[in-house]
Amino acid sequence: MFDRRRLFTLAAAGVALPGLVRAQGAPQFTFRLHSFSSPTALDHTMHLDRWAERIGQASGGRIKVEVYPAMQLGGQPRDLVQQLEDGVVDIIWTVPGFTPGRFMGIEGLELPFLNTGRSATESPAAMEYALKHLADNELRGIKVIAINATDRALVHTTRKPIRTLEDFRGLRLRVAGRWIGEAVTALGATPVGIALPGVYEALARGQVDGMLINWAITQPYRFYEVAKFHTEPAGGLFQGMILTLMSMRSYNRLPPDLKAVIDADSGIPLARRLGEIWDSQTQPAIDATKASPGNEIIEIDAAEKERWQRAVQPVYDAWIAEMNRRGRNGRAMFDDILAITRSHGRAG
Repeated sequence: MFDRRRLFTLAAAGVALPGLVRAQGAPQFTFRLHSFSSPTALDHTMHLDRWAERIGQASGGRIKVEVYPAMQLGGQPRDLVQQLEDGVVDIIWTVPGFTPGRFMGIEGLELPFLNTGRSATESPAAMEYALKHLADNELRGIKVIAINATDRALVHTTRKPIRTLEDFRGLRLRVAGRWIGEAVTALGATPVGIALPGVYEALARGQVDGMLINWAITQPYRFYEVAKFHTEPAGGLFQGMILTLMSMRSYNRLPPDLKAVIDADSGIPLARRLGEIWDSQTQPAIDATKASPGNEIIEIDAAEKERWQRAVQPVYDAWIAEMNRRGRNGRAMFDDILAITRSHGRAG
């Protein structure tokens, strides 16, 4: 016979009652986080999965973030922003290059030689710039969880080492994104777009002669097996941007106390922590490259770097003109990238 009084007595005493615990622990808000990255990649194991877990804990179980890696909810990486805007998902993890033209202002941060060289300093700089210049346009309707940078990127080639500006001529180099592609053209090479999973094979088969990519990603993909020459000026060539974005519509469903949970684990502090994670992977990747037979790391001196910087000046001008065309003050934005990154440690 069902004894209602006994049930409540047990519950009050803290005795586990499975059905009752499930009801008490059921989340009030469930958000879907969609990512193109592998579930075993650093992005998930060190960021997205942990962030989802922290949000659940900090909210006392009232928020549940369901993480879907590797485009498990369908579509292609280029569809992630549209899925966010259409309400198919609540949170995405993406990069600007997947949706050309959508995050043109953020792509300004990927222009060559404007970076600090360390993700832990470039990431807060990126957040500061984006919140200042982009909140009312390309980030309208979006709650920025984090904009963080990769560690420094450089040129990796298979057969021909790059030691001077002239060595770029005739090379086909894999790039991700319009503006670093324009920079490759300005340096004398031909940019080629290839999705990251296909890059190793393209290098091995000679479909491209090299790539521009950050150090940390070279180790899990074992690029040092096929790209043997690694050329970088001090601070690297550039740093890519990574976006963790939440729909403002989803965020606004939350009451103030739960909005505070999201706010406390987002923004500049989170971007800085993510930067530290990326930076922690740089030296292991360099060590793995050095340990692989036949690899050479080439450091470009200041005089040669200055030649490269002069060569890409037209790319800066083109980005400024594009922002002006969109009704923004391109020159002021560019100058602020310089000022903000300098304040966060960029040399020069």
